[in-house]
Amino acid sequence: MKKQLLIMDMDPGIDDALALLLALRSPEFQLLGVTTTAGNAPVEMTSLNAMRVLEYLNAGDVPVMQGAQKPLKHRLVNALHYHGTDGMGESGVPFPPYFINSLQPWDFISRAAMNNPGKITLVTTGPLTNIALTLQHHPEVARLLAGLILMGGAYGLTPYSKGNQTPYAEFNMWQDPEAAHMVFASGMNIHAIGLDISLDPATCLYKQQLQQLQQKSAPAAAQLASKLVDYAIKHHGRCEMHDPLALAAALENMGIFGFTPKQIKITRGNGAKRGVTCALIQKKTPILHPIYIANKVNGPRFLELFLSRITGR
Repeated sequence: MKKQLLIMDMDPGIDDALALLLALRSPEFQLLGVTTTAGNAPVEMTSLNAMRVLEYLNAGDVPVMQGAQKPLKHRLVNALHYHGTDGMGESGVPFPPYFINSLQPWDFISRAAMNNPGKITLVTTGPLTNIALTLQHHPEVARLLAGLILMGGAYGLTPYSKGNQTPYAEFNMWQDPEAAHMVFASGMNIHAIGLDISLDPATCLYKQQLQQLQQKSAPAAAQLASKLVDYAIKHHGRCEMHDPLALAAALENMGIFGFTPKQIKITRGNGAKRGVTCALIQKKTPILHPIYIANKVNGPRFLELFLSRITGR
């Protein structure tokens, strides 16, 4: 089977770590590298957490490139109150030596895209700071990538489209709306997984699914996933699967998602509406830079995919 080339840009994060586990357990993918940004935690911690997951699954040969320390124009506001003091649910996963690849994320993404034009899918599960910097340093990347799948935004397309940072803004978009604006205007082939579907209860993990991850003789991926999910359920009542949904969207022909093309406006600056993503009313003229927004999800099918991949059953 010819593998799909994948780069993940992330800020682990409980659900980022779960997305990385899903990528490593999906034979369709060849993970070329992980680039990290500040978001859920400071970038030094998100980088270390990415390495913790990779080492735990004996994938330490996957390079990790440490990126932006803060949003383009704002100070960092982390989410350690949600993800735990270590950013990974205080899971006790061993800390490997802190060794980061010397390449900058934007140079790594550019080099990989130039060597594999039209073949690399970029999945982002954190603020889009690194991707905006990539477009600044290497604007040709916009036409060289096969596509960008991002987790971010709340677009008003389902009853679940509520903010999780402010009443109307999703965390990643709120963290760096200036970066998101640059990415949305880039002309890349973009698919977005927003809170419209990731807050749907049918896509979340609860105690029943946790028990499946905790079965005896579970593989390493399930052992780690169970620790992360257990923390989320104990502290928040359920484990929301924002980032694994974005990774699942990179799996073709699964029939999990429905998408609709929209023109998206994001509010920049630091006002009350910072980070709000608005799907504009479609006029007769073609959309200049359509963003394909997930507006439907088959929650049970997604959970079956995730659990079967992670547990190996």
